[in-house]
Amino acid sequence: MRKFTVCMFFTLFAFVSNKNVVAQTKADGITSSLLEINKKGLFKPIVGIELWETYSMGEEKGGIKYDNRSDVYFRRLRFGGSGSPYSWLKYHFQLQIDRLGEDSYASTKGSYTGIGLWDAYITARIFKDSELLNFHAGYYWAAISREYNTSAWSMGSFDRNRANWYMRTFMTGKGNGIESGLGFGGLKNFKGFGFAYRVGTFEPKAYSSAEISSRLYTAHLLLSFGEPEQKAYKYRLSGNHWRKRKGLTLGFGGAKQNKGQLSDGVSFNKSQAYGADLLFNYAGLRIDGEYFKFSRKATALSDYDGTEWHLRVGYSFLVSGKYLEPVLTYDSYEGKGEKALFNHIGDDNTLDVGINWYLNKDKLKVSLHYLVQEGSASANIGDYLGVGCQFRL
Repeated sequence: MRKFTVCMFFTLFAFVSNKNVVAQTKADGITSSLLEINKKGLFKPIVGIELWETYSMGEEKGGIKYDNRSDVYFRRLRFGGSGSPYSWLKYHFQLQIDRLGEDSYASTKGSYTGIGLWDAYITARIFKDSELLNFHAGYYWAAISREYNTSAWSMGSFDRNRANWYMRTFMTGKGNGIESGLGFGGLKNFKGFGFAYRVGTFEPKAYSSAEISSRLYTAHLLLSFGEPEQKAYKYRLSGNHWRKRKGLTLGFGGAKQNKGQLSDGVSFNKSQAYGADLLFNYAGLRIDGEYFKFSRKATALSDYDGTEWHLRVGYSFLVSGKYLEPVLTYDSYEGKGEKALFNHIGDDNTLDVGINWYLNKDKLKVSLHYLVQEGSASANIGDYLGVGCQFRL
């Protein structure tokens, strides 16, 4: 971690110094706009609140049948800030108090872990008038797929799908898939075609020890046809285009770790993930999905192999100037092989049927969904009906 921090500091310092040197060589002596402070963009507060009320049915654990129950809690509770102090530099950070008040006997998957840092990272644009090359550093998503890198606030389903949670946990040892790292990303759009990319390197602490430093390498390439998915580069994907885009985006992602420590006496010597994803928009119609495989190998142990995929279909109508969107989502995970290499062996499948009412796009949203859950990999298999309300500044 100390090496990473020093590396990140000197990389940013060298970048700023280079900008300064170039500016000072101007013959006319005019102060470069690169070093001009953007006072209006210094700080913007972030507040995100997502309140859920759920009714769980048919939950059972360890042979004990749970009583059906309602539960009201904060699915997401985020506070932070973002800004652009210079024209070429942006920052973003959030604290989270997610799942505050959640009933541990409910059918929803997850648990309250207290207050903590959600993300904190910078983005520096390398070229003044181009989105092609941007530098990232900090604590952010080691993303290789669309679901991994799309904001949960703009999801059409009731929540992020569970299948992708297994891949994020597999890669980083944490369900949110966020780790300390650095990388590059950018985009270039042409008439009827465009591409975007994100590459990074991270060191998941869940797989590191005194004897083993576990370096994770990630890459995600996106090819857009028709209207572009993004006109200005951002690391995260938005997910919803509000009936304005007609286009297709195909994505290809992969990740690799050469070694890692799982527990005392158990380490792996190869771990990888790879797959493809898509997004299709045609006015109100949006279809997104992905298919990824991941595997892990260790000497003297059987291999682990996992698969996750999902398909989500929604259509937005305009009703009195507001967006109304019925959505159908199905996601599936299957893990086979050595449990010592990845603890989640079995399957986990969810069918989500619901409708979203966007009163101010994703700044103010009300949702009603019914989820059917089954499988052997998850402790939560009961169904539930959910009403959600999200508010964002």
